[in-house]
Amino acid sequence: MNDLTKSIININEHDRYLEKLYPIYELEYKPKPIKIYIDSYGGAVYQCMGLLGVMKKSLTPIHTIAAGAAMSCGFMILISGHKRFGYEYSTPLYHQVSTGFWGKVKDMQESLEETKRLQKKIEEITLERTNISQKKLTEVLKNKIDWYMTADEALRLGVIDELV
Repeated sequence: MNDLTKSIININEHDRYLEKLYPIYELEYKPKPIKIYIDSYGGAVYQCMGLLGVMKKSLTPIHTIAAGAAMSCGFMILISGHKRFGYEYSTPLYHQVSTGFWGKVKDMQESLEETKRLQKKIEEITLERTNISQKKLTEVLKNKIDWYMTADEALRLGVIDELV
């Protein structure tokens, strides 16, 4: 994710430079979208959140495409594209934050509070970027389920904008 985050930042810097340069030659510069193909079972939440922040601020449009699995952090990346696509057999998956605690009781309490904060942020982003209801997210959390979606279901729920 670190390489992808850096690449988005670099592409944005390059596009801003070209947007300033082109008018000098009486040309219009229109940046091509950054395409992120997703086939992922997930990953590290903090690195994912960093990537989501960069994607949100990107002036160069970002298109996310679920080519296979778009699970856990992959789901969050998918829904954070400026335009979102999915192939017919792609499988988005939403679930609650997963973690493991160790250490003294105070350490575990602090870890639990941080995990709750991350879960709240993931829910906020999901509610903002999709048509999934708070009721459904609460059900997933309460029942501790991994919610696998078909591409058609993802389209209906606003997880993706278009089937490829």
